[in-house]
Amino acid sequence: MEQIRNLGSVIDAPEHRTSLTLAADERAPGHARAFTRTALIAWGVEDLLDAAVLIVSELTTNAEQHGRRPAELDSLPGSVAWNHDEIRLTLAYQADVVGIEVEDCSPLPPVLRNPSPDATRGRGLLLVAAMADLWTACPNNDGSGKRVIALVRRQALSDVPTEGW
Repeated sequence: MEQIRNLGSVIDAPEHRTSLTLAADERAPGHARAFTRTALIAWGVEDLLDAAVLIVSELTTNAEQHGRRPAELDSLPGSVAWNHDEIRLTLAYQADVVGIEVEDCSPLPPVLRNPSPDATRGRGLLLVAAMADLWTACPNNDGSGKRVIALVRRQALSDVPTEGW
C-alpha cells in the first residue's frame, strides 16, 4: 500500500472524491449513508461499505446533534458566516484507503465518552474508534467549525486471518 503521509492527504489529493452538503436535521444520517453506499460501490470498494457506512452514520449523527456553532461565537470580531444548519460530508479514496470527513459549525472537539451499560447514547465515537484505522478531529483554520476525519483501509491479503480456513 502506498504510504499515506497524514490523514488529510487522503481527503486532499485522492484518486476519487465526492462531497455532499446536508441539512443538519434528523434526516442527515440517512442521506449520508445512502450517499456513502453509492460512492463506494462506484469506486469498487464494497468490502469497506459496512465500516464506512457505520462511521459516516455516527459522525453525521454527532454533527447533527452537537455540531451547531455556539451563538456567542457569532458576535466575536472576525467570525465567519456559515449556515449553522449544514453538515459537509466528503468521501475520498486513495491507495486502498477510504477517507471520511464530516465538517460542522461547532469549534468544540468531539468527546469520546465511556457510557454506562444502561446508557442509550454516547457510544458513537467508540464505534468510530473501533471501526476506523485512524481518526482525528481538527478545528478549521478560520474558526468556523471543525472537521472529523476517519480512515478505513483495505486489508492486505496477508492481514486476513486464515485460521479455520
